[in-house]
Amino acid sequence: MTTTSPALGPLVGVYGLVGHDERLLVVRDPDATAYRLPGGLVRAGEAVEDALRRNLRTGLDACAAHLDFCAVVELREQYAGTQPTVFELALLFDVTLTDPSAVRVDHGEARWATDIELGHLDLRPSALADRLRSGGPTREQPWWPALP
Repeated sequence: MTTTSPALGPLVGVYGLVGHDERLLVVRDPDATAYRLPGGLVRAGEAVEDALRRNLRTGLDACAAHLDFCAVVELREQYAGTQPTVFELALLFDVTLTDPSAVRVDHGEARWATDIELGHLDLRPSALADRLRSGGPTREQPWWPALP
């Protein structure tokens, strides 16, 4: 995650809840120990859905057949002192891939995890992982504020 000044406002990230056969797709970058959801930051001037499609295409060599908005998660990571040093609004989408069996990564790892495995994986950011483990997004609760 990249740091930003509070004066500049939060970063905007877009991530996919990519499911297939009762499993959720998680990825791990080659230099990381933790897993994350597929996706990444939205570039300046880029539409949110275009950003997610780009990240899926470049990161997984996968095409999205359908994107359905699920939730926004406010992420605040604190590295030093008392003020959060990273602010991100993470937009989550339920993603249907055109061919889930064709997912591949050139660098790192892609893994289809069961609910039980998600409970034991080091999934980041931790605030998002905690929310997913406690029931995940619902239409009744699309906004997940930062946890204290």
